[in-house]
Amino acid sequence: VSLSASTEAEPEVEHLFVSDVTADGFRLSWTTDHDLFDRFVIKVRDSKRLAHPQEFSARSDKRTKVITGLMSGTEYEIELYGVTVDQRSQPITAVAQTALSAPKGLHFTEVTDSTARVHWSRPDFDIEKYRITYMPQEGGIPLSMTADGSVSEILLINMLPGKAYQVTVTALKGLEESEPSSGSVTTALDSPRGVTVDNITDTSALLLWKPCVATVEGYVITYSTESASPVMEHVSGNTVEFEMNSLLPGSLYSVEVNGLTETQKSTPAVTEFTTGVDPPRDLKADNIQPDSAVLTWKPPHAAITSYTLTFFTAVGVNREVTLSPTASSYTMTQLTASTEYSVRLQAIAAAKRSRYVTTTFSTSKAGQVFAWPRDCAQILLNGETASGLYTIYIGGDDTQPLQVYCDMTTDGGGWIVFLRRQNGKLEFFRNWKSYTAGFGNMNDEFWLGLSNLHKITSSGQYELRVDLRDKGASAYAQYDGFTIAEPRTRYKLYLGAYSGTAGDSMTYHNGRPFSTYDNDNDIAVTNCALSYKGAFWYKNCHRVNLMGKYGDNSHSKGINWFHWKGHEHSIEFAEMKIRPSNVKNFERRKKQS
Repeated sequence: VSLSASTEAEPEVEHLFVSDVTADGFRLSWTTDHDLFDRFVIKVRDSKRLAHPQEFSARSDKRTKVITGLMSGTEYEIELYGVTVDQRSQPITAVAQTALSAPKGLHFTEVTDSTARVHWSRPDFDIEKYRITYMPQEGGIPLSMTADGSVSEILLINMLPGKAYQVTVTALKGLEESEPSSGSVTTALDSPRGVTVDNITDTSALLLWKPCVATVEGYVITYSTESASPVMEHVSGNTVEFEMNSLLPGSLYSVEVNGLTETQKSTPAVTEFTTGVDPPRDLKADNIQPDSAVLTWKPPHAAITSYTLTFFTAVGVNREVTLSPTASSYTMTQLTASTEYSVRLQAIAAAKRSRYVTTTFSTSKAGQVFAWPRDCAQILLNGETASGLYTIYIGGDDTQPLQVYCDMTTDGGGWIVFLRRQNGKLEFFRNWKSYTAGFGNMNDEFWLGLSNLHKITSSGQYELRVDLRDKGASAYAQYDGFTIAEPRTRYKLYLGAYSGTAGDSMTYHNGRPFSTYDNDNDIAVTNCALSYKGAFWYKNCHRVNLMGKYGDNSHSKGINWFHWKGHEHSIEFAEMKIRPSNVKNFERRKKQS
């Protein structure tokens, strides 16, 4: 502020002072020795004559006046004199300059994670330059820039991501500077960096990234492919990897990773990857012959261009064939009888290859009919005629082997023996779990198990034979149907028509669930299994008690077949056995061939 004053004669008004200078005015103060004036007149005019002069007045009792509405940063000439009705005093003069006004209308655009553009309104006076200062509100080193007075915006650089900044803009002219105008802006979150995908399989992949520079609460991961809905996952802010699972094989995926705070979300970091080819499924060998076999499989989900099928033996015989992408079976020919073959199958999609799926099988002997015999009748038809232990495959499925005892002599043979009582060495008073699983030694006394009986009889039609021997006498009972129902029925028994010499004692038990002492399913008031020391398809209670106490001749507690030896004689030997109902037809066909 500059001030000058002069008078040409002894002033009646004197000591004109300028104070409280602002951008649009100032305060004037003066003194006078006489209280003779009606009022005071103040004339204000800018020194460059840019605007019309302004005139103000003050009452006679006032010695100060605030002048406003002036241009900022402008030098003004001031004249003040006192006025009466017929005269006025000599004027007193001064020169004052208004302050520079602060830039107005601060606002921000083009905000990124490291820059922001600040805008302001230019004042109505000439400015030499602007000083712009900015620093994080939480503290840090201030950054400063200057801009020419002719501009009204500047790009702030080198900012930190996700930070709230305090920004001030100050106008400068010569040695003068305005009050700072301030505003705040928060930079955007920076994106995660270095997004890559590793460990890619047909259904999974590992996503990796470098963390945001900004402090984030978490990351949002979105991955999508054309044939599935997008998947969105949230992970914590200190995580830098994520396992993507349940992906579709052979599919192009797009992945986005965004940093996240309570109020902000970064622009996404993006990458793409293609999942691998899934392998064929359920590869197995069927219709196995001495010199051939049929391989079948289910195709992969991915679109493929071909299959590679390789099969070899322990001695190194190796063959590889390329198959059409639409193939789902292949007939292997020119094989060697009684030889184990290993097979592996791989799906191919251009440069991508699936994992191998494998299986093994053995060709049958020359003249052998069934590679995976489902019962003793098929073993018999394969040429085995000696009774003893054999492996059958439930339902002909090579993944379900079961060791059984085959009776190959009784009534043409082909029987699976599932119960034998002959010496009392084995305890048969057992719980439900034991009778479900089976127990004993198949070369001596044993029980094959309810679960196995259900699996065998549910895969075909079987007949039942019961052989009984006691003190040189023998008898048998045969039923042309025999089925053990599923576990939820408590393994109910279903029988066909009776024939034989022992008498029909089993029909009484037809349709009954199995009972043990700890799983009582009979209709008697008492617990039949507990009362008669056994287990069976009890009703109320039994006509047959082949799992009773060996050698116990007390009423109904021993090994009983009511229609042969009654309830008070324990039979010395008993076997229960099954074979396919049409085994006689197989034998006839075999003889004809």
